[in-house]
Amino acid sequence: MSSPFMRQLERVCGRDEGRRVRTVSLADLNGLCEREGLPLREGARQALAQGVTPLPLLKCLHGVSQEGQARLMDGSVLLVGAGGLGGYVLELLARFGVGRIDVADGDVFEETNLNRQLLSSVPDLGRNKARVGAERAARIAPLSEVRALEAFLDRANLPRALEGVQVVVDALGGIAPRMDLHDAALGMGIPVVAGAVAGWTAVVGSETAGRRGISRMWGDASAADAEHTLGSLAPAVSLAAALMAAETSRYLLHGELALAGRMLHADMSSFSFEIYDLE
Repeated sequence: MSSPFMRQLERVCGRDEGRRVRTVSLADLNGLCEREGLPLREGARQALAQGVTPLPLLKCLHGVSQEGQARLMDGSVLLVGAGGLGGYVLELLARFGVGRIDVADGDVFEETNLNRQLLSSVPDLGRNKARVGAERAARIAPLSEVRALEAFLDRANLPRALEGVQVVVDALGGIAPRMDLHDAALGMGIPVVAGAVAGWTAVVGSETAGRRGISRMWGDASAADAEHTLGSLAPAVSLAAALMAAETSRYLLHGELALAGRMLHADMSSFSFEIYDLE
């Protein structure tokens, strides 16, 4: 370790004997970064590169290697929608140490969100969903940089929002906005992970430019959203979001998607799970 940051890191890092890795506390890492003028995320990335695991990420080992954690730290995600699905996805990706998450939503919280939207709370009713999500992420996962885009994305502003993004997460409701998002992202060669919920049913899939899949389910932009008929229940929402976060993380870690061109269908009323090929 030759730089001042690295020398100071060596002095303050500890060791977890059970996992046989060197560690650094959040407080020590933050102090080092402030003294050296580094963003906390960059300090965490440099620590990982030297085999030192920040304590907030310690229990990701050994399910994810230090090299894999560094890839997540370098990852960039555009999360579109910060409501039911998006709130849980944001929570999971931020806690997992994904380095940059742009979360876009022009909507505000209302009382009908309280039954299943993780980010919603009575004090935050009337506030923008993306802003609330970014504020929460700063409190629970400071190693991730979460930026709020307080707007609905459409054909006009999607190209700019997609700049520098490795993977898109579609956590939208409705059909027409999804179609625009998938077309724009896939047209730029960016894969998309998507999910939807209706009642006790959750569906999750992913797409690349060469392997379209779940968007085939939303071919009619004028069709009614099944949520309005069957409701939107918290267990199904959280299940779908966990699967979406896992698929997104898989891409950041390994550059591959398990559900490209396919759809996982989960019916929690009967505990049945099926995967369908949609290509």
